[in-house]
Amino acid sequence: MSLTSLIPTGGEFCVLRAQVVDSLLACCDGDSALLYLYLVRKGSSFDEREALRALGMTRDRYDRAVHTLTSLHLVSTPTETQQKHPDRSAHPPRYTAAEMRARREGDHRFASVCQTAEMVLGRTLTEAQLRTLMNAYEHLGLPADVLIDLLTWLHREKGVVSRRDIEEQAYLWADMGIFTAEAASEFLARREAEKPLMDSMLRALDMAGRDPAPEEYRYLSGFIRQGFDAEAVELAKERMYARLGKFSWKYLKGILDSWHQKGVHTAAEITAVEPGLHQPQPAPQAKLTPPSDGANLSDWERDWLEEFNAMNRKEGNSHGV
Repeated sequence: MSLTSLIPTGGEFCVLRAQVVDSLLACCDGDSALLYLYLVRKGSSFDEREALRALGMTRDRYDRAVHTLTSLHLVSTPTETQQKHPDRSAHPPRYTAAEMRARREGDHRFASVCQTAEMVLGRTLTEAQLRTLMNAYEHLGLPADVLIDLLTWLHREKGVVSRRDIEEQAYLWADMGIFTAEAASEFLARREAEKPLMDSMLRALDMAGRDPAPEEYRYLSGFIRQGFDAEAVELAKERMYARLGKFSWKYLKGILDSWHQKGVHTAAEITAVEPGLHQPQPAPQAKLTPPSDGANLSDWERDWLEEFNAMNRKEGNSHGV
């Protein structure tokens, strides 16, 4: 996300144009004003996760504020293909055994997290497990009470908990802006309420019998918040296979986003504007060629398929094809 107005950022002074201030006052939204001030102060060093933590915003509040600022043309946001996702290759600090031991002995809050983790895991923490907790506490900035909520929830949901489970959920919670006990409680309550519909969506996507991975949860939770049901997701899946010939979360999201913009969310509403979806689609083949004729495609689909074809050509060249 970046500012659209040419104003100095950082340094000793922060300058706002009068027109910008008038827009912020007129929208009467405290989160939007707060986020804008934070962005002005940070400038090019702005980091989304740091903003969530510093401002105490959940992902939902942050997204609403970004939507408001974008609608007011005060900020610009990257496209889906330009967005930065959590970079797991950017490794957190490599804490030494001495550093981790000192933190556990000198920080009673972190010690409580470690004690809870040992109860959940049913064993004394290994160095790798302790490093995962240290990463969540120090690098991701999850407070002790939030980490304890995360650990107890994992134990209640899964029974047997692995280090990988803790790591994945810690990244998810940080990305969702869950930095307070209140936010954790709201998130877990919403997740419990979403579970029946999310299970139905997984069945519609032929993924029944397992919990969604963190990245899958982000997509499915977003579909639910937009107001879609499992039948609508199944229709989107049929259209995805008919157009693309393979499964893609981004493409599925693009279809549902386009329907959301049209204000259609149920199977009846969707098939009313796209009658062709009444007909059952054939089962997808192992690999299909995306349609070359873009006449019947939406603008976002045409752009997406161009990128898809370019990626396939690049992969083919790398294999000497």
